[in-house]
Amino acid sequence: MRSLAFNLFFYAFTVVFALFLIPLTAIPGRRVMAWGLRFWGRRVVWAMRAIGGMTVEVRGRERIPARGPSLIASKHQSEADGMVMAAEVPDIAFVAMRELWAYPLVGTILRKLEMIRVDTCGGGKERENLATFARRAYEAQRNIAIYPEGHLMPVGEKERYRSGIYYLYRDLNLPVIPVAHCLGLLWPERSWNKKRGRAILEFLPPIETGLEREAFMQRLEDTIEDCTALLVSELSGQPPVKARFRIKFPDQHPPVEAEPTVPRAAP
Repeated sequence: MRSLAFNLFFYAFTVVFALFLIPLTAIPGRRVMAWGLRFWGRRVVWAMRAIGGMTVEVRGRERIPARGPSLIASKHQSEADGMVMAAEVPDIAFVAMRELWAYPLVGTILRKLEMIRVDTCGGGKERENLATFARRAYEAQRNIAIYPEGHLMPVGEKERYRSGIYYLYRDLNLPVIPVAHCLGLLWPERSWNKKRGRAILEFLPPIETGLEREAFMQRLEDTIEDCTALLVSELSGQPPVKARFRIKFPDQHPPVEAEPTVPRAAP
């Protein structure tokens, strides 16, 4: 019953609040929309606890910049991770898949929020788009959040970490704050059934600037995946298990790419 009650609240509240926000997109700037996103995230996190019995412990809040620009790279195993980060991180600019822009109401709000649209299949053109729109977020001193895997993955699995995050790290010359979590234990990807219990989302120590591509990508993946396994272990009572690699959509999986030739988005 808790799961059903939460789902009914979540979808009804999201639609009603989106309808409330649409007329406000006429107001110049994104300030009102940024307030709306954070308010929505906080209400959803409240409802997760109060209605759904899903308590989220956030660790490492002191590592969240009060003001950007910053780069945040998160594990992606639940729709809830974006909601928690929207609630916690001020003026956040998510890197989101372009399909979201096609949804009624959602696309209008995302455009007003100046979110960063990408194709999860990647490629040189998408890297160039990512660099361009991330540059705008950087210049606006926003906190940029990206999911290096590109897809939602179940607990215990991981996808290939895509190199787009490295080029942002290199070109914007910003440290990267890794984020690990185990929200998928309570809210599995695209699942109607939610589970009562506790989950943890942790903002980890930043990865310093200046690393080469291979060293950075390995460190980012190891940091996120190792901590995620520890969080799952802490709450499940089972020994930590390394995530199993799986290509989620083999038909969309591009070959491993060499160093791109697109221009740098130099500060």
